[in-house]
Amino acid sequence: MTDQEILDGYDVLFPANLRLAHEAVLTAAAELSDDGWPTPAMIVKWAKCYDVPVVELAGLCGILVSKVGRRTVFSDSRRHPYLVNRLNAAQWSRRALVCYGFYNVAVEMTMRDRAAIH
Repeated sequence: MTDQEILDGYDVLFPANLRLAHEAVLTAAAELSDDGWPTPAMIVKWAKCYDVPVVELAGLCGILVSKVGRRTVFSDSRRHPYLVNRLNAAQWSRRALVCYGFYNVAVEMTMRDRAAIH
């Protein structure tokens, strides 16, 4: 898979408002977050601003959202990958998994490209 195919897939798989929300939350996080990556609070805020599902925006940021009783739990694969690896994928919607899967493919391609440079 090429970088261009990833970009083309991004445009095909995700509606414009979700892509805009994704860009907005990544830009805000780069400026405001201690580690430069979106926090759950940022994701919720930008999802509301762009009227997109929190689970989809979170998935594009490598975060899976679960309901445990009345609580909402965010499992962050970037900050805490060991927690995400222990979860059952059957509990998420197809769209949430598509977003999360897209994030993972993009990360793997980035790591592959970095390894090729060094």
